[in-house]
Formats: sequence, C-alpha cells, structure tokens
Amino acid sequence: MATLLLMAPAGVAAAPAPSASATPGTKAYDAPLEVTIDDLAPGVLPRTGPITVSGTVTNVDLEEWTHIRLYPMFGACASCAPQMTTEAELATASGSDPEAFVGERYTQSPVARADIGTLGPGETLRYSFKIPQQVLRSAIPSPRPGVYWFGVHALGASTSVGDDDKADGRARTFLPYLPPSTDARIDAAVVVPLRGRIAHAADGELGRTVAWEQALSQEGTLGGPLAFGSARGTDPVTWLLDPALPDAVAQLALGNPTREVEPVAPDDEPSSSDDPTDDESPSGDAGEGGDDAAEVGGATLDPDSPVVAAAETWLRQARSALTGGTVALLPYGDPDLAGAASTLPDLYETAREHSSPTLAAWDIEGTPVVGAPNGYLDADAIRKVDDGAVLLLGDQMFPEETFSGRAPVGGLVGNRPVVVTSAGAARGGPGPDPAQAPVALRQRLLSEAVVRVLAAGADEDPEPITVVVPASIDAAGARSFWAGLDDQPWLNLVDLPSLVSSGSASGGTAQDRQVDPDELSYPDGQRDAEVPPSVFAEAGALIRSGRTLQSILGKDYAIGDTLVGEALTGTSYDVRDDVDAGPRLARSREWVDERLDGVTLDAPQGVTLSSTSGSFNIAVRNTLDQPVTVRIEASTDREATIKAANPIVLPANSRASVPISADMRGPGVHNVRLRLTDADGNPLGTEDELPIRSGQVGVVIWVIMGTGAGILFIAIAIRLVRRFRRRGEAEPADAGATA
Repeated sequence: MATLLLMAPAGVAAAPAPSASATPGTKAYDAPLEVTIDDLAPGVLPRTGPITVSGTVTNVDLEEWTHIRLYPMFGACASCAPQMTTEAELATASGSDPEAFVGERYTQSPVARADIGTLGPGETLRYSFKIPQQVLRSAIPSPRPGVYWFGVHALGASTSVGDDDKADGRARTFLPYLPPSTDARIDAAVVVPLRGRIAHAADGELGRTVAWEQALSQEGTLGGPLAFGSARGTDPVTWLLDPALPDAVAQLALGNPTREVEPVAPDDEPSSSDDPTDDESPSGDAGEGGDDAAEVGGATLDPDSPVVAAAETWLRQARSALTGGTVALLPYGDPDLAGAASTLPDLYETAREHSSPTLAAWDIEGTPVVGAPNGYLDADAIRKVDDGAVLLLGDQMFPEETFSGRAPVGGLVGNRPVVVTSAGAARGGPGPDPAQAPVALRQRLLSEAVVRVLAAGADEDPEPITVVVPASIDAAGARSFWAGLDDQPWLNLVDLPSLVSSGSASGGTAQDRQVDPDELSYPDGQRDAEVPPSVFAEAGALIRSGRTLQSILGKDYAIGDTLVGEALTGTSYDVRDDVDAGPRLARSREWVDERLDGVTLDAPQGVTLSSTSGSFNIAVRNTLDQPVTVRIEASTDREATIKAANPIVLPANSRASVPISADMRGPGVHNVRLRLTDADGNPLGTEDELPIRSGQVGVVIWVIMGTGAGILFIAIAIRLVRRFRRRGEAEPADAGATA
C-alpha cells in the first residue's frame, strides 16, 4: 500500500531537495518535478516478496502541480533492450540521456503506485509504495541473469501543462538479478575516504574555518563520509585516511591556535587535558596528542565557536569509527606523488615517515596505501613507493589493448600489491536523480558485481570489486546502502587487507603477477593537472628551514615536525587548482626564516696575524627566547685553515665571544667567509666575510734577535780571550822585574 508524508515547503524543515550540482543529467533535462529514489529494498530483483521503494518529489517549477502520480518503470518490455551483462553496457547506460526510452511504466496495479494531490513551487513530498511479487512477475515474467533498468515516473498537471502520458519527472537506477541457484560468491571492499584540503596560514593557523565547519558536518565532505561509514553496523569497511586530517581537526578543537616555539611537555607531566576535572572524551585525548606534536600559541577561535564544536564532535566520532574498523593510511598530508616524483623525489619517504600524534594518542595503526582521489598514478610516482605500500589504482589505468580488457587480480609492482578500484561503481547511478547518492551507489556496486559473476562463469571465481565512495557521500541513505549489501548471499564484504591477502593467494607466483608501470595509462590531462613544480620547491624549502630550526633548538622542541607536516599538507591533491598554494608555503617559510635570522654573528672588519697562525674572536648573538646550539663554518682558499670552538651553546637572549683559530700556509691576504649552521652543516642564513692578513715579520725579528745575540756572545768571548791573554803576558813581565 502506498504511503505518503507531506513535507513543508522549501525554507522550512523538510526533506532536502536534490541539488542541481549533484544531478548528472544534461542541461537539456529540465523536468518540472525532481524525483529521487532514497530506498530500494531489496536491492536486487526478488523471486519472493515485494520491492519497497521510497524517495522524494520536489516541484522545481514556478507553477503549482496537481494530480501527481508515481509509477514504477521496468526495463523488461518487448521493445526494451535486453538486460545488461557487461561493465561496458553499464557504463553506456550511466551516461545515457535521462529522457531516453529504457523501459515501460507499469500502471496496471492500484497498489504499486503513489498518489499526491498538490505540490506547490519549491515544495517537497516524500513517497513510498510497495511492488508486490505478482506485479514483479507480470513486469518481468522470466528474468535472466544480468541488470535491468528500474525507475520511478511522476505524472501530473499544471496550469500550462496538461495531464498526459509523458513523464513530468523521473528517477532511474539499476536492478540486478541472479538466480537463487547461483553458487558463486564475489568479494567486495568498500573504501571510505577521509581526506581533504588542509591549508595553514603564515602563523600556522588553519584558514577558511567556515569551510571547515561545513566540511565537518554530516552533510560535508569530511563529516558525511564518516557518518556514512559509521552506519555500517558490523560490516567491514576500510577507512582511507590522511593522517594529517585528525591533527588538523584537533587543532580546530583547540581553538585553531597559531604556531609558537614552545618546549614539549615531558611525558610524565600532565597536560591540561589530563586534569581530572575535565571531561574524559576522545576530543580531549586528541587535543593532548596535538600538544605533543604541534607547538601552539593563542587560540584564534572562541571556545563556543561552532567550528570548535564541529571539530570536537568529528573527533569523537572519528575515534570511535577508526578504532573499530580497518584503517588504510595515506602518506602524511596526502601529497601529489605524481607531481613530486621529478621535482621533490624524496617527498614520499618524508611523508610516510611523518607520524600523526593524534592517531598515536588514539593507538591507531593502519596499512600503508597510496592512491590519488581520481585513481591515477604515474609510473615515476609508483617507483618512488619503496616501502611495499598497497597501490590503489583505478581500472581506467589498465588499457584494454594491453590488459585484454581486464585489470589483473593480485597484481604486483615489485613488492607493492596492486588493488584495482572500480571507477564505474564510484560514478554511481544513471540519473537524473543524484548519481552518487548512497542507494544509487549501492545499485551500481551490486550491478558491477553481478556482471563480474556472469563474466567468471561456473568454473572460475569472480574477480573481486573495490569501490572508493565519493567524498560527497553523506549519512542520508547510508543504512539502506549497507542493508542492501548484507541481503545478498552471493556478495562477501571484506576489508582491504583481506582483499590483498586473497589476491596474493590466488594470483599465482610473484613473477607472474608483475605489472609494468610503464604500460599503465596516464593521460596528458592528468599530467597537466598535477601540483606545479614551484609548489614543491617551496615545500622543500620549508621542510629544510623547519628542520634547521628544529636542529638548533634541540630535542626539547617539536617545531620541526609541525613545519614538516604543514609543508606536506601544502602539496596535497586538493591544492592542484589552488593558485595560492606556493605563496602560502613561502609565507610560512618566511616565518621560519625570521626566527633563524634571530641568531647572528659579527666578525671584525679585518684581522692581521703577527705570524702564519693565530686567533681572533667574533661575536655571536641569540635574540630568540629559546636557547640554541649552533656551529660556525668557515670557507676560504686552500692555503688557510680556520677552526671555531664548535658547538656553540647560546642561552636565550644572549651574546658570546667565540675564539677562532687561523693557520695560514702562505703570506698575503686571505678572504674568509664565516657562517652559522646547525649541527648538520645547514646554514641559518647569517654569514660574514673578513680579510685575514699574514706575514713573515716574526721570523725576521727572531733572525735579527738571534744574530744580535750571536754577535753579543762572540764579542763577549773575544773580550774574555783578550783579557786572559793580557793577563798571561803581564805575569812573566812582573816576574822578570822582581828578579
């Protein structure tokens, strides 16, 4: 029996009208009534029991519509095309004109219909009706394995349009069928992405907080997928997570503080979130994790801000969902690996090694994976993945002429497992109702699974199917999505690691399963869309500057990790069309350079050595509020050796005189460049140059002094000899005189 629920006009709390942006129909399709299918149970053609269909009807016209009736439509008539049995047929059907003839409207049953009286402009009504088994057998008397068209047609009248047999609104979807005797079972993995744009200002705070509030809501691109996946019950689901996302949301929950250089609290020192008077909550723990990683300053958001509330709610839900599910971890920040492969080749290693303090506080680990939002990854980027991470590649990357129309099962690139995702299933239904609504996605997934079962035949196992749901998915219809998958005995829901394991077990030897990345399709349009090299250049500079600042501050600080994380998020796939991505990273690097410039050296204008070696002093100043440890490195010609008393420890806001020793192997003037570096020799940016003059003056003086001393001693010896001689001559003369 049909049931109706009258909803309030637009602007009042009512069933949400379908978004024009979410409707895949062409611009030519402008029906006055928009119809959706929000629930279809069961999701396949049953041989016992009815089908229940429900949804909404919205009047998008400027006129009032009356005498509105809704009827089911079946694609199983004499003039209809046969049931679909291939992926290509499903793809063609999904792109068909919404007004194309695909089936006949069934109007003979007084039960399998819904009647609506009047629908004013902007008004939405919810409908529901059952299609008895008798009607199903009448519409499709002898079903064959495959996929049939199914839909709902709305007919009515307005002031300018009479009541005729032409549909004034329609919704279409797929209705798969497998005989009850089917023994095959197909593995299916549903992957829910939690990734998005994370942009930091020069002072470290997150920008576009209003957009964050919307994204974190249950209708947003972060809250929607989270709510959708959380509705799974006990069904396995795989969360495709950017580890930077929980850290960013934790920052918002703390009030979106700015970046500051502060010591890290010791592990045994309780933080504010550990105060026993505070409520124990996942968001509090998340904030604690954030404190250990990011050195934060004053909050920029009110504690009562809706952004803070949305962030706290999302963190609570995320912790609950992630700890109870399977997590596939993307590289930190979700960097555009294809763009980075040639410009910043070590970015993948940096991103993979960078950890999330929030996930660590939640004690969550995951399977390392790599995958672009659109499923494309070029050969160079694949080769940079050197840690055996799972490669999520869209089936559009496997050209038919090379792979015989079918992507490999359990493929490998070296030691990297390949999981092929279904681009068709992710595109959803045929429209004109929202193609990526949960029920539309479910029907496409079931249909893709059915044609794979048919392609395998009776002697082979069907190829598994993996679908990454779109970020636009939300909680509306989520329970129907999961319930419709549970009802199918031939469908086996698994998580991503299980799919990888089963592929390894059934795909033959590792050598037989190898995939040449150069044979994969990567269109020029994808290459043109990559994050530009200038952004990666700025990210690399920020990483180097951040590590240098961390090095001079020492292990009591964690500012380096904070800055590296910000640099990684600044290269994500979500900034591909962001013209401010590079300048934004440059402004963050300037923030770091200002602090590095707070440590300076001042050398004398010149030094003259009295010999070929000697020493002199230079002044080193630390104007930072933190102690630093630096080194002085010197560069000069080969005939000079300059050494400093390294390392140099400077307290906060202090000045020191550092002795420098010089050893010259030749006379003349030697130009010496002195610069401050960290422990690894990375320059801070401060340097000075001075001339050092050396000569042989000391040698001449010693020669003269030695010669003078020699002459003096010789003169003394001569005088002594003469004196003794005179004394000897005088004694005989005296003796003669006496005689």
